[in-house]
Amino acid sequence: MTEQLSKQPPRRTISRFLRDTSGAVVVDWILLTAAIAGISMAVATTINTGMENASTDIKRCMKIQGKMWTRDNGDDYARRMKRIKNRCSKL
Repeated sequence: MTEQLSKQPPRRTISRFLRDTSGAVVVDWILLTAAIAGISMAVATTINTGMENASTDIKRCMKIQGKMWTRDNGDDYARRMKRIKNRCSKL
């Protein structure tokens, strides 16, 4: 194939190269997989950020719950849980 292309005039070589589709499927698949990989990396980064924020909020709520649980020994369970729920829902 390269011998045929080198013997032809440049204009003919370029037009023949542009019409040849033998490697087009490979290029399409490479572009498609690159796009899928890029999108999945963007989604993973977004999910990771959201999970870090959620885990920070849960950690803060558990810290509040621990402090309130040990401090409010005289209150009944329902009142303690209601107070904890009110405080943690504001995070």
